[in-house]
Amino acid sequence: MDKRTITALLLITVLIFVYTMLTRRTTQPPKKIVETEQKKVEEVKQGEKPQETEIVDAGENKKENVVTETTEVPKEEKTIIVRTKVFTAEFSTYGATLQSMKLLNYAGEGGKPVELIPEGGNPLAVSLLEEGKTVDLSQFQTSCERDSINLTGGLKDSLVFHYVKNDTTFLKKVFVFTPDSYVMDLHIKFPDEIKRSARLSFNTGLASTEKDKRDELAYTFFVAMFGDHFERKALKKIKEEKSSVEGRIKWAGITSKYFLFLMVPQDTIVNNVSQWKIDKKRIGLSVSTGEVNTGNFSLYFGPLDYYLLKKMGSGFEQSVYFGWQWIAPISKVIFFIFTGIQKVIPNYGIVIIIFSTIMMVVFFPLTIRSFSSMRRMQKLQPKMEGIRKKLKDEPQKMNAEIMKLYKQNKVNPVGGCLPLVFQMPVFFALYAVLRSTIELRRAPFMLWIKDLSMKDPYYVLPVVMGIAMFFQQKLTVTDPKQKAMTYFMPIFLVFIFSRLPSGIVLYWLIYNLLSILQQYIIHRNERKEVETQAKPEQNEVS
Repeated sequence: MDKRTITALLLITVLIFVYTMLTRRTTQPPKKIVETEQKKVEEVKQGEKPQETEIVDAGENKKENVVTETTEVPKEEKTIIVRTKVFTAEFSTYGATLQSMKLLNYAGEGGKPVELIPEGGNPLAVSLLEEGKTVDLSQFQTSCERDSINLTGGLKDSLVFHYVKNDTTFLKKVFVFTPDSYVMDLHIKFPDEIKRSARLSFNTGLASTEKDKRDELAYTFFVAMFGDHFERKALKKIKEEKSSVEGRIKWAGITSKYFLFLMVPQDTIVNNVSQWKIDKKRIGLSVSTGEVNTGNFSLYFGPLDYYLLKKMGSGFEQSVYFGWQWIAPISKVIFFIFTGIQKVIPNYGIVIIIFSTIMMVVFFPLTIRSFSSMRRMQKLQPKMEGIRKKLKDEPQKMNAEIMKLYKQNKVNPVGGCLPLVFQMPVFFALYAVLRSTIELRRAPFMLWIKDLSMKDPYYVLPVVMGIAMFFQQKLTVTDPKQKAMTYFMPIFLVFIFSRLPSGIVLYWLIYNLLSILQQYIIHRNERKEVETQAKPEQNEVS
């Protein structure tokens, strides 16, 4: 391994390290979409004195004139539990809000179903937008005839919450559930013929579901589709003050590392969506309608499952994060290969081993060219040393002569780096797939490797990989001056790879082992060629 190859490998590992520390790049909205700070609601007209409380939304700098509407006679809060084949949800009659959403097919802490709703807040609360004020109904005590729903059959069922004032229902919230779907429909109905503007808020954000809380923050995004333009905004780019985005909004949502919440207007015009940061670790979301008699929405609480979201249509699958924009196409190819092989071999560890073998075959022509280039470079070393000694006081002329030597012998000085250069995008793409696709979440391999998306808890794979790399370099490094790198690089890489997902360490380990076998075969064939050429010369001498 020549110096340039070592340098390239060193740069790759440094880039990988930086990549793990940085949060993700986000796309920017088009010029047509105007992002502005949420404007202060107009003052209540003089002479009007409703019972109101001036409050500040979580993290909001600008005060909003909000009337908190409550019932005249307090009622006891009732919790309604909805059970389907895929989730268990809990609704409160206080504001007809969602208090819990557990996904039955995905395990959280302690092996229990993963919980998507954090404690506190009033998710899915409705506010009425009236002239000069916002009527907050999150604390309004609604009535609901149902106590629970057990939906395991093939029919839909619904919960109806009534907002009653002065013995008159002025608003209904109707949730409609399907047995085997992560989507629930929401209808906000005004019984009278007067059209009103409403705001639907998800003011808690998604709960943390993974052990590594800090890592999970890097995958928390606001996502939305404005017309045909998809926007993604990372948590670190979200302001604590509410900011609104205006445009033709098809849908908007929030992602955590592996899960997604979506608001999808159905036959309802939504021209404004607001987002804000909650406690520096979650994203709040609200959408505002125009004046309507009925506001219809589809709400998705479920996994960031590419195939499921793709099947649903409307570009929902774009919510799945596949890494930086230039890496994402490669990540998708790797993802499709992984999921394709996994249908036949249901162990992602074996899938990674097969993928590593495929990559070795794909890069084999480049490896041969790299090896050939390195050998030619080695043969030119004596001549290059002669030029350096002869022209040591004339560096420009020395470099010109060395380049001339390369050209005369058809040697590419960076030829030895080609396999690594082409592998770098694959490496980053594989990292993105392992870290952000739900298919790899808690995917076991064997023995102590219980989660290929997380680092090796006992650092066995990184150490074995370092040993394999040491022997690989022993086969390739022939320059005594580079001998120190033979020991330094494996140790350095063990340190770097100890922090990476065990799946990517497994990939690199298998690739190194295959490289050792490949180099052994190349060396053996080279020795045979030398011996074959030497025999005729010996016969001529005798």
